[in-house]
Amino acid sequence: MLKITATGNLTNDVELRSHEDGKPYAILRIASDRRYRDRDGNKLTDFISIKVRGALAERCAAFAYKGCKLAASGDFETICFAEDPNRQPGFLIKATEVEFLSPRKVEEAAGAASEDGSTGEAA
Repeated sequence: MLKITATGNLTNDVELRSHEDGKPYAILRIASDRRYRDRDGNKLTDFISIKVRGALAERCAAFAYKGCKLAASGDFETICFAEDPNRQPGFLIKATEVEFLSPRKVEEAAGAASEDGSTGEAA
């Protein structure tokens, strides 16, 4: 069994899509800096694609936002580009787990507090 985990910052807001059968999915793209620099001292960044499905995709669409830090785990799938045979094959993580490592957006946290009936003020 192969399991891969990647941690990074989301490069764009999550766009929820649907398969022909109506099941939701989303492709997340994260940027992750390497721990070392190249010979010229430049920081190296990898961009990793992550596919989430079903309820996990819906949760990502609800809570993840551009710039948030997240960790995704799952197996990986090699992808080829039939329309462009000169393009190198790549891979994407087929995530079964996603952990949100950034706090909620300020607007979401305020909305959650007002739904609970709490004002955040001390009595």
